[in-house]
Amino acid sequence: MIPAETVSRARDMSIVDVALALGAAEAVKIDERGVPCPVCGGRDRFSIDKAKNVFLCRTSTAGGDPIALVQHVHQCSFAEAIEQLTGEKPLATAKRAPEQSDADKNVWREKARRRAWRIWQNGAPIEPERGGHWVRDYFSLRAIPFPAWKIKALREVSALPYWHRAKGGDEFKVIHTGPAMMAAITRPDGHFIGVHRTWLDFSRANGKAAIADPDSDDVLDAKKVEGSQKGGKIVLRFIEPLTEPLGGVCVLGEGIETVLSWAAINAGMDATLLCGLNIGNIAGKAAEMIPHPSLTMTDRIGRKRRQKVGGHEPDLSDTDCLQIPADDFERLILLGDSDSDRFTTQAAMLRARNRFELTGHDAVIDWAPDGQDFNDVLREMRRTLSPLEGEMSAKPTEGVARREALAPPASQPVEPTPSGLPAISPSRGEIRRTVRAS
Repeated sequence: MIPAETVSRARDMSIVDVALALGAAEAVKIDERGVPCPVCGGRDRFSIDKAKNVFLCRTSTAGGDPIALVQHVHQCSFAEAIEQLTGEKPLATAKRAPEQSDADKNVWREKARRRAWRIWQNGAPIEPERGGHWVRDYFSLRAIPFPAWKIKALREVSALPYWHRAKGGDEFKVIHTGPAMMAAITRPDGHFIGVHRTWLDFSRANGKAAIADPDSDDVLDAKKVEGSQKGGKIVLRFIEPLTEPLGGVCVLGEGIETVLSWAAINAGMDATLLCGLNIGNIAGKAAEMIPHPSLTMTDRIGRKRRQKVGGHEPDLSDTDCLQIPADDFERLILLGDSDSDRFTTQAAMLRARNRFELTGHDAVIDWAPDGQDFNDVLREMRRTLSPLEGEMSAKPTEGVARREALAPPASQPVEPTPSGLPAISPSRGEIRRTVRAS
């Protein structure tokens, strides 16, 4: 029996230091920046989340804490991984698989795309008049009105298998089967590249299934992508651009629920609605790393150091992230969730705004109030629905007030954060300057 304090000491090791010791590239220090996996190679399939102290290899679907990382790299037992992390055995560099040729990579991608297409083809319509109910009920649980327009990119399925490969295992197996919402991921040219799936369980408050790894009891993500998501988007609504010189408004957020919640809050605003899948795909790679003002990590010899996150200047050589032609829209509104580490998210959202502005967009950020995402805001509004007037009477929020209240306020000073990164707050009126009714 391994003492609990020994397990805790191994688990609390810095995921950055462990990854580097195992042979990961230096660029892995930048949050969510993809690098070759120390085991299976590739180009950017391996990334870490320093705030959660976890890693993810998208190709193998392996992920978890430093112990899981050592198991992934050396295919060893739980106890052997702890021995290496605590110094009882040396932590050896991984023996990486031979790098695939571009031709082999393209073959692999096409196989994954075809698997995704088969999954998508088995989906059913979400509209109640066509027999759909899973997505409608999920949206209802999340206080999201069922869209009045048809969303071609969404389908549903009553029993979708959840395939998972156990840590240290060679084969995938089905560990859960249940209803799911499916979304088609497309490139800017409309070409299908993948399918996003959300497994559902209406007995849970958020409507998403709790799926546990049967070998470790770790709770797995209820959302998975088959195929590719890099450079892709989910089109939730497309409004034909207006004639020149106007080109309409595009709203871009991370998740389906976030974007549709924002649309419900701003119901009077006709805009194209896009889901960018994850903040890394929206923001792209960073040109630099900046120190986090409060988060620290402990290296292998016990020193505490400030964590570094991707900065607000984009790496313009990154052409794999989501691209939106500037000629398509007059304005681009980026949705910022405030329910995770604000500094890291803020840096990424600033990077996204800067990247889009450098490509010709008039881009702004609309932030949810601190500690919330836009679905939290919508649910709060539903709870405060006036029974007398039948209208939403929510408390004033940052950046999500009714459209008539979006008048530009007086200029306010911007307080710098400890890193020198400009503080961004919806109260600055950044979004208000752009979504006023003309």
